[in-house]
Amino acid sequence: IRMMFYSGTAVFLISALLWTRCEFSEEKNWHDELLQKSGDLLLPATSDSIPREELEKMRNASRVRLPSPCVSLKAYSGFIPVDDDKNSTYLFFLHIKSQVNSEFKPLLLWMQGGPGKSALFGQFLENGPLGMDATGKLFRRRPAILSTFNVVYLDAPAGSGYSFDTTGTYPSTLEESSVHVIRFLRRFLRIFPEYKNRELFIAGESYGARSAIGLAQRVLSRPTDLPCRLKGVMLGVGFVFPLLQIINSADYLYYSGLLDDHGRNEFAKRFQEIQHLVDQQNPTEAAKLLCQTVLNMHPAGHPSLFEELTGFQSHANIIRHRRSRRFETYMSYANSTEFKKIIHVSPTRSLDATRSQLAMALAVGDLFADKTATLVEVLNGVPVLFYTAQLDAVFPSVNMERSFSNLNWKGADAFKETTRKRWYHVINDRKELMGYQKIADTVMYTTLLVSGHLVSYDQSEVVIDLYRRFLKFTDKLPMDGPGQKCGNNTLPCWPISVVL
Repeated sequence: IRMMFYSGTAVFLISALLWTRCEFSEEKNWHDELLQKSGDLLLPATSDSIPREELEKMRNASRVRLPSPCVSLKAYSGFIPVDDDKNSTYLFFLHIKSQVNSEFKPLLLWMQGGPGKSALFGQFLENGPLGMDATGKLFRRRPAILSTFNVVYLDAPAGSGYSFDTTGTYPSTLEESSVHVIRFLRRFLRIFPEYKNRELFIAGESYGARSAIGLAQRVLSRPTDLPCRLKGVMLGVGFVFPLLQIINSADYLYYSGLLDDHGRNEFAKRFQEIQHLVDQQNPTEAAKLLCQTVLNMHPAGHPSLFEELTGFQSHANIIRHRRSRRFETYMSYANSTEFKKIIHVSPTRSLDATRSQLAMALAVGDLFADKTATLVEVLNGVPVLFYTAQLDAVFPSVNMERSFSNLNWKGADAFKETTRKRWYHVINDRKELMGYQKIADTVMYTTLLVSGHLVSYDQSEVVIDLYRRFLKFTDKLPMDGPGQKCGNNTLPCWPISVVL
């Protein structure tokens, strides 16, 4: 029976391969028509009235052949419009299917931090199947997040990575960018209908975690917006608390030995000045002063206060004083004409080119906005993986845990009473201590050792394993609530025939 199954599978795969080649040939003119003006694959806005064959053409046009050693993976990329009817705002995506049993695996939406960094950073340097070393050599990452999920790498908000707005108008609030991502997902699901009513996970780190809670809150409050079952949210080193509550690292840097008494006082004084500007309703100047204090977005040639006091060129990790060479190598390749042609991006478009404009737009309406209520709503509505990093100098883990412990959510008492446990990961057949973990109610709270703000870069394999464990954790939980199953019913909590 097994031999018959494998033989039948082989015949099916060969037939599918031949069909795919025919499809590529048949749709070549349609594909070229979309690309001929700019080199960008701008997929049309979709609606329920569009015939299935037209949606198939879009899907086939978006197929990409990833570079070796990932040529065997099914991947798709392009731009999807997300504004109302102007078709001026486009989000770039790269979708990669799990190589084994993809039809049974959840869909994971990955959004990068920054704000404004491309999700391709995560694909190449953190969790994607196509990895890159410091010399630019490509390799197959094993394990990759793809072993557990089908993944959509999304450049969001508009202005991030390769995503763009032809009018130069970028989102200034979390709510605005969340609407864009919801619209992206609705249109994506029309082109890829196999994910309708599939389990959906939303993941992001740093600012990407903020995008994740904004999107999750909207799905929870309006579950009929998407024909997916929101199964869980992953928030890594997340900007999900009031910014000045978690980013003031004066004490952390002092106790880590990077600041002396003078440095700590200077640092603390600067954060007081930023808080004063926020209190005076001057977010733009507050954001400028913040960039001159920390982060890596200060004017070229003008070191931040953090750099002046510590000598560190990077703010992400207290034991790494300079940026990794791999970052420049990644940028060079991901921004190359060769790779842009592969992923249907115009050779004239530059990666992360509008990041600073997006950051300033968000500084006005979002950077200093308190989204604690949004986080609480997500914690009350869906399982959450919340992870921090021991060596993070941007959002020190002590600041994050203090803020989390003060939240008023349904599992708050259980979280305070729970004793953290040591968390181990097997590396080369050896059991290694990689962090500490608390599990309370529907939350898995983990602090990862030997990692900084770029936690998935520092501990790629460990975070991938953490995601796998979180998936198993959610499988054991009762499935009641918006976006999940209703009681003993096997159907989701909204009608299958949802109007998109």
